[in-house]
Amino acid sequence: MKNNIPLIVLGATLLSGCAPGSVAPKVTTQEYVEPMVGTTNKAYMGDPIIRSATGYKTELLKLGNASGSLSEIKEGTYCHTGNNVYANPIDKNSVGLKNLYGVVVNSVNYVTYDKAKNTISPPNGTTYNSSEISIQYVPNGLCMVSDSFVKTIEYNGKSGNTLKFTYREFSNNMARSAYTTDFTFDLSEGTKVVAYKGAKIRINEANNSLIDYTIVSGFDSRKEF
Repeated sequence: MKNNIPLIVLGATLLSGCAPGSVAPKVTTQEYVEPMVGTTNKAYMGDPIIRSATGYKTELLKLGNASGSLSEIKEGTYCHTGNNVYANPIDKNSVGLKNLYGVVVNSVNYVTYDKAKNTISPPNGTTYNSSEISIQYVPNGLCMVSDSFVKTIEYNGKSGNTLKFTYREFSNNMARSAYTTDFTFDLSEGTKVVAYKGAKIRINEANNSLIDYTIVSGFDSRKEF
């Protein structure tokens, strides 16, 4: 890790505990759904057959954990906010700024990315290269907002004419127990379209281990990841 900031400035910035606040981009979010509406797909028992998330499309950085003498970065997704700045919308304290004794005295949620050099820089003059931190650049990824939930429907097999499913909602990759619900669909009722929470799925063929289906509509929209 390189420390490019002069010692006097380091003392003034880090020891005083003063640092820019977290970055929150002003964007319009919407729901994105995959697989795409109108597509026919196959899934095995236990696999999600549809999922959605609320966010916006932008450049992303998927960073690993890193720690140096004057800063530390938490693993996570950092979204482009302009001027080569990438912010973590989920964790407002994902980037720790340390004093000269190696103690975190301030936290922000953003870094600067130099694409040509493939380096990451917290806002205190320190820099990490790709041998010091895992860097994955995604040119057009889905940046999820902090209060959004990933919604999924999983296929859980077939018993007679009954298909079994599980609906889940995730926040920060954690399933919310109050929003994990099992439900069934009876093929003998004459319709082959499963409708749940706004999502509609046409069943083409199913057995206890595999389902062939077509996405008729998403939970709220027709956008895809």
